[in-house]
Amino acid sequence: MRARNPLYVMAKPPPEVQAQIAALPRNDPSRGPHLLHVTLISLYDLHTAPPEWLPAAIAALDGFAAPPFPLAFDRIENRKAVTLRTRDPLAEARAFQKALVNHLLARKAPIMDGTTPEPHITINYRGDRLGSQTFGALKLPPIAWTVREILLMESVVGKTTHVEHGRWALTPPGD
Repeated sequence: MRARNPLYVMAKPPPEVQAQIAALPRNDPSRGPHLLHVTLISLYDLHTAPPEWLPAAIAALDGFAAPPFPLAFDRIENRKAVTLRTRDPLAEARAFQKALVNHLLARKAPIMDGTTPEPHITINYRGDRLGSQTFGALKLPPIAWTVREILLMESVVGKTTHVEHGRWALTPPGD
């Protein structure tokens, strides 16, 4: 059964990057740029979760500290959907995901297995069968920003809606 109200830890691009993505010809213009995001961890379906799980996840995230990290996407790929991706390993983003999962597990926060997807941004959920394109071939610079905060978001499936349940600033070491 497909999740009805999946809960994610995600990063959203800043407004200037949202505008850059929204201008891509393969972006679905019917979805607002405010919905663009990178899922860092999928937690669980709020629709079926016990009511105490959400406060437990929020409490665990309240104690999480990590530095900002860069994200850069230089390809458009069509898999089941049209996504922004990179062939680079995104080592800092993957290290962040690992640290976050370890933090949540150490605090016994509710979390599912297989929760750290390859960082990407879905720009068209329907797909377009146009294959892959690199930004260099399109004469476009990579789409990049530094993630400075994470958000705990519920996605209301079928409603094109995100419900925010919290946000946490990432702080450089020593701050």
